[in-house]
Amino acid sequence: MQYEESTCNRDLSERLDPATVRRQFESFIANNCSRFMDALPDLVLVLNRCRQVVFANESVLGLAGADDVTDVLGQRPGEVVDCIHARIGKGGCGTSKFCSQCGALSSILSALQQQRNVKECHILRNVNGRTEAMDLQVHSVPFDLDGELYTIFSVKDISHEMRRRALERIFFHDILNLAGGLKGLASLFKEDVPPSLARDAEIFHISLENLFEEVETQRQLMAAESGELCLELGEHAPRDILESVIETYRRHPLSYGRSLQLDSCSANFPLLTDASLLRRVVGNMVKNALEATRSGGTVNLACAAGANGATFTVWNDAVIPEDMQLKLFKRSHSTKGKGRGLGTYSMLLLSERYLGGKVSFESRDGEGTVFRITVPARIEVDEPDAVKE
Repeated sequence: MQYEESTCNRDLSERLDPATVRRQFESFIANNCSRFMDALPDLVLVLNRCRQVVFANESVLGLAGADDVTDVLGQRPGEVVDCIHARIGKGGCGTSKFCSQCGALSSILSALQQQRNVKECHILRNVNGRTEAMDLQVHSVPFDLDGELYTIFSVKDISHEMRRRALERIFFHDILNLAGGLKGLASLFKEDVPPSLARDAEIFHISLENLFEEVETQRQLMAAESGELCLELGEHAPRDILESVIETYRRHPLSYGRSLQLDSCSANFPLLTDASLLRRVVGNMVKNALEATRSGGTVNLACAAGANGATFTVWNDAVIPEDMQLKLFKRSHSTKGKGRGLGTYSMLLLSERYLGGKVSFESRDGEGTVFRITVPARIEVDEPDAVKE
């Protein structure tokens, strides 16, 4: 359905008269739409073409301290939640210079152009004379009722998530600096110790390297999940990537009594990829294989050219139980047991979301287990910001 552009879309201060807002509210109630809105846990507002409230669910009323939906009719979202900028513009919410940067306003205006969207919104609100910060995720969806255009405006409080992400970034920054410094000191220390302590110094240095690698792995995984991970693209030979993984894990405690072997690598062309992420995926495969391999066993690594890229494989002779196979790659599942790691899930996440690849596995009695990652010869990146120069 096509709608004529109203003055509300041209003048952000324009409002419909109370009688019209009341009629729209009654129309909404008459169609029994309110029952569905009240059943939702998130904040939900129904807005008319001038961004005025014609319905608010019970979650909104609780936040606004209102007794009844009629207490907020005709208001705009910022006025309902007492945004500190909602009343400083001549036309109220949406008309101050601060509102030009408001994610909620931008989202609603998009819906008035019949485009549903999701945005983040960060506001400061007055609560009993104090200023409170809120980090929100807002959804705006155009909605037709009796020939009139409305916006279903739903709000999810993501303040806890934003705080967690900020704390994670601070933690990983600080802990990586500390671990990096200790690793550097250990490197210097092992060069100057007497021969009787050389072995202990080497173990100390390797342990710190492994600690640094584990922390960096978790940092990358958290960034990958939140969409904040930037690719570092470069041309890398597949064999070099495998040799680097073998060198890393040959000194890992899991390798004691076990062997790592590079069988073959027929992919002799350079890949345009993020070598760090690719090494991390292959390394995770190797780590899982070492954990499953009996003492004296061997883990084999190989790579082969494909039609459009290269396939890396990691094999060991153990077999994954069938019930565990059905759960692989799920976020909540780990081959190490309850509460241990996110190994196979991280393979899937990094491979398919960032490396443009595909991970798979086969595990059969008498044949062992092989994990594969197939990656393209060149990663195609649509968004320049996703690539780190």
